[in-house]
Amino acid sequence: MISIILVNYKTNDQLLGAVASVLTQETADSLEVIVVDNSPTDAAHASLAAQLPHNVIYIQNNENIGFAKACNQAFDRSNGEFILLLNPDACLLPSALSKLTESLKKHPDAGAVGPRVYWDADCRFLMPPSTYPSITSFYKEAVSRLHPLLSKYQSLDFREKALQAWACNTPLPVEALSGGHVLIRRDAILKCGGLFDPRFFMYWEDTDLMHRLKKSGYQLYLEPGAGCLHFYEHSHAKEQLITQGWSVFQQKHFQQNKRFQFVNWLYTQLPPVAMPDITQITVKNEKLTFSVPSELQNAWLLELGTTPQLIPAIGHFGSGPIAEVDTTLFPRLQDKIYFARLSEPVSRPDLIYCWQWQGYPSKTY
Repeated sequence: MISIILVNYKTNDQLLGAVASVLTQETADSLEVIVVDNSPTDAAHASLAAQLPHNVIYIQNNENIGFAKACNQAFDRSNGEFILLLNPDACLLPSALSKLTESLKKHPDAGAVGPRVYWDADCRFLMPPSTYPSITSFYKEAVSRLHPLLSKYQSLDFREKALQAWACNTPLPVEALSGGHVLIRRDAILKCGGLFDPRFFMYWEDTDLMHRLKKSGYQLYLEPGAGCLHFYEHSHAKEQLITQGWSVFQQKHFQQNKRFQFVNWLYTQLPPVAMPDITQITVKNEKLTFSVPSELQNAWLLELGTTPQLIPAIGHFGSGPIAEVDTTLFPRLQDKIYFARLSEPVSRPDLIYCWQWQGYPSKTY
């Protein structure tokens, strides 16, 4: 049996789509779908409960207890040999669940496996691979602030990992997987100490879980044959939750580590990273359009991110004279400054063009 866990908070319409994408999967394993509703009002609960299929287990909370605790609630109720965590703003593509399950069964060393994830329904924009925040990566990030050339090298190191994840055709061992769309062995969860640490409210709880899975001897895999859509939106509200989650993660894993304390001090002493040759643009018609130089029109890679280094970045492979982020995608990039990089689709490109712009205002979206 596969137990599918979804947590809702004011996202009824999206969640119903996510549930539908699960229930239409063709798989030899029986399915158990569990929805935990953290929405704040009785009316919201009643509306969702009335629309969910009768075979979905529905757990109602009277307050928003957070993503981690809600997932733990569902896990305690579940019976499956495998546990699928799925965000309400995500949808499995056809055959994804069977591909993920087969991959776990074929890799006895695997504790968890994730799909290839797309940002748009047309599967043109690829979501970035998840990474694990090691002391070494923090040190490289701090040192990269010393000179734009060092910053460029760190950026291209991440890009190389992303290209490998975006282009692989066979299961790929990875550093981490997102808790928004991942299939996990129940035995692995129990062996590593449980699903999520309840000290996390939302964000970073999945990174903590991946760390514990690896520490318990399990590998993590990306299964490129399984596809998933994640209609991710970035906003200030999410940034605040991410910061809170990072604080909990830091206290749990790094607070007593003297190397981390030194790197953290070094990070605060160095100026912000400087990236040269970034063109500022003004967005019109609520979409992004980039003119592709003739040298790149045979094949290019467009990357989008929230930092000048494009760590992490969404990727879009294409060809032709125009690279575009259309009106359905642009409003998901909200509130802050965003960056784009256009270049050859290789790990160390010769030609690189960079832009920055102000994101869509969330108050009107």
